[in-house]
Amino acid sequence: MSAAPILVTGAGGFIGGRIVEILHASGRGPVRAGVRRWSTAAQVGRLPVDIVNCDVENLDSLAAAMDGVRAVVHCAVGTPTVNAVGTRTVLEAARRAGVPRIVHLSTIDVYGRGDGTYNEEAPRKREGAVYGDSKIAAEEAVEEYRSMGSNVAVLRPTIVYGPGSVSWTVEFAERLLAGTWLLSDEDTSGLCNLVYVDDVAAAVLRALETPAPCNETFNVNGPETITWAAYFRTLNDALGLPPLPTVSRGRSHLAARAMAPVRTTAKWVLRRAPGLVMGLYQKSALARKLMKGAESAIKQTPTAGEFHLYSINAQFPTTKAERLIGFKPAIGVAEGVKLSVAWLRHIGIERPRG
Repeated sequence: MSAAPILVTGAGGFIGGRIVEILHASGRGPVRAGVRRWSTAAQVGRLPVDIVNCDVENLDSLAAAMDGVRAVVHCAVGTPTVNAVGTRTVLEAARRAGVPRIVHLSTIDVYGRGDGTYNEEAPRKREGAVYGDSKIAAEEAVEEYRSMGSNVAVLRPTIVYGPGSVSWTVEFAERLLAGTWLLSDEDTSGLCNLVYVDDVAAAVLRALETPAPCNETFNVNGPETITWAAYFRTLNDALGLPPLPTVSRGRSHLAARAMAPVRTTAKWVLRRAPGLVMGLYQKSALARKLMKGAESAIKQTPTAGEFHLYSINAQFPTTKAERLIGFKPAIGVAEGVKLSVAWLRHIGIERPRG
């Protein structure tokens, strides 16, 4: 008799898709990949796994997806409603289906963004950040269901990078390749807590397989902590680019202030008149050229939020995860960046030939 499957929600995303791949490749038994839209299933569609529709805000959809599973890895993420209400709905569906084990992926953003050392007992902080606050609400739902008997492990990954990461791999690579670097050393002196996506998957496996009930919360970080400046230089070197130029803090902040109204206007126009924008883009070569130029300039220019993030000196130890579930991160920054750049070249993002 074959083993019951493991359901992964959000399997069309960066982390969820990689977890599906590793669960399948490591022979952990059948995997059921839950996607909300079939268009997101390309990555997992290459594998002989069961792909099912899985809307985390719909109990009926979840009931069908969870039929007969032995565990759920909840990776689905999106709007505040998806993050908070969707997590509560997943927990309720798992309770009704009698699923014995759930692993919920949260985030270090629940700690807020400030200097310090944050272990799992540190208080969560609502700071008005849409993502972080909604993930706090999701963790509060987890606590309610734990009190009702659900077995839920919570993982709080740090900065997850690697093949498939848009925010922390693709966008930085594109900015470096554009040759217009506008971040000073002073503004990137904070600590960059990078964790390679495969180490996150390893933590999920450990949380799934620990023999005892695992109603615990764990930080998931990489094996080393470097500054953001060091990460950018490591990525730049791996891309085969000339050394990063020295940028003055004044120039960097001046560029950010100058771009702020452009960024605000672009968001306003896209929100109010998306049809008009798309029509112009499709019909006019000049409009297309101008829009692409504006988009490129916006992406290359740092924001005030970036200046804050890259200056934070925060650490997130994984001592508890090492002690209770045997998690030990294995992929250092140099190796992780090398693997990331190999993937970037595979998908066509590489140093321009000239």
